[in-house]
Amino acid sequence: MAWKKVDEAYVLTDKSGTDFSLDAIAFLVWIQCDGKTSVETVVDVFSAGGNRDIVKAAIVSVFEKLTVMGMITWV
Repeated sequence: MAWKKVDEAYVLTDKSGTDFSLDAIAFLVWIQCDGKTSVETVVDVFSAGGNRDIVKAAIVSVFEKLTVMGMITWV
């Protein structure tokens, strides 16, 4: 997908021309969705300072949002 930053949001456009707007955290999570990186690895990236359980709950919530939006599918 092509993407651009618009103010505080990241707008991604798929091949059909559909736009998706993400906040910075959701965008950073989406970037890591390559079909190879595990949820635990993404959590590790964001929880370097601790609070792993809180970070994991937030990351899982972002994954759910991306799934509902049709931006990712689970493999």
